[in-house]
Amino acid sequence: MNQVNVPFDKSWKNVAVSVSGGADSALLAYMVCELVKDQGQDVTVHVINHVRMWKTRPWQQHDADQVYNWLTKRFGEITFKRHNNFIAPDIEYGNIGPNLTDEYGKKVSGDNIQQRAYAEFVCEKHDVDAYYNAVTRNPRLAQFNGMRERDIERDNNNTHLEYMIHMGRVASHPFRFVDKSWVLGHYNSLDLMELFNITRSCEGEFAEINYKTYKYGQYVPTCGECFWCKERAWAIEQYNK
Repeated sequence: MNQVNVPFDKSWKNVAVSVSGGADSALLAYMVCELVKDQGQDVTVHVINHVRMWKTRPWQQHDADQVYNWLTKRFGEITFKRHNNFIAPDIEYGNIGPNLTDEYGKKVSGDNIQQRAYAEFVCEKHDVDAYYNAVTRNPRLAQFNGMRERDIERDNNNTHLEYMIHMGRVASHPFRFVDKSWVLGHYNSLDLMELFNITRSCEGEFAEINYKTYKYGQYVPTCGECFWCKERAWAIEQYNK
């Protein structure tokens, strides 16, 4: 797997991966499932999903459901267990910014704390051996104005961002130093565009579509203006050059 290492040990019985409905996490979940299928014996894959911005982006649950359903159909021989967490919109980054301090002394937003804490809870409760998260780095272009912590290059001092032992188990972020163009390239090389096409990157909101008006599964446009839309469009452009 060029540029990334997705760790897996045949002795593991439970692994967990966060799956949002976006392209990055869907690809990592697929890669983890392939490792389980090829190397694992009686391994349960715990899929962690966070219900976010439910009033203004109610379609996000459908996006996550589509990816989860695709995975369970593709890997019918694997045992899955899904864990849904709810995050109050009031504590999201976009509403309060990184103005809280977590238990490790890092300045974060409320959703950062809750996502990490819930993953820790699921992993502890279900004796998970390894937890995977698909955060990527920003494109190396200043105009994208992505999250500052994603502007990072691999060096001798930050390899723990890809792999560490946290609370007695493996915590793996294998995409930490690759960007969305690598992700798209891997979808193509693995012939997974069917999966890519059901993922959604847009974080835009639409005044006429909210929790009062949205019908589960209805078509929702993309805004084309948010960082996530621009990043996805850039990745597609890079791959097609």
